[in-house]
Amino acid sequence: MANPFAGYDNIVCFLAPQDIASTATTCPYVDLRNAQKAFFLLQFGAVTSTTVTDDWTITVQAATAEGGTEAAIAMRYRLSGAVGANTWGAVTTVAATGITIAPDEHDNMALLIEVDPDELAANDYRYARAVLTDVDAEACLVAGFAFIEARYKQTTHISATASASA
Repeated sequence: MANPFAGYDNIVCFLAPQDIASTATTCPYVDLRNAQKAFFLLQFGAVTSTTVTDDWTITVQAATAEGGTEAAIAMRYRLSGAVGANTWGAVTTVAATGITIAPDEHDNMALLIEVDPDELAANDYRYARAVLTDVDAEACLVAGFAFIEARYKQTTHISATASASA
């Protein structure tokens, strides 16, 4: 059996499990300068609201410098099926406006977002992060991770934490 950790040697928790209801949440940047591939995984628990229009919008922002001017970018994503189901939706490309997560419709699902470091570099971007915004939900339990495959394999991986990168 192949080593399941060989593909992604750097996993960064960029959103600790928490309820972010009615709170716009910006994850910290990850530095993708030395990345070959990168994915963001957002795991949702209960996403509830008394109003069906209280959707969450998930976008990806990129920047040339940490703390610099951000730009929302187009992304590719897959949305999982319910817990216990071994199903994922089709790979879908969306504009920089992002994807919508609806209350009660996306409870206990995962959102996998592909971030292409080569596309970022082509636009002079080095950093990327996820941003979650809503209108007025009652609950949104979520956690987030960045999975980063290094461009150049090393015994000790280069930090992808933005504040630790030069």
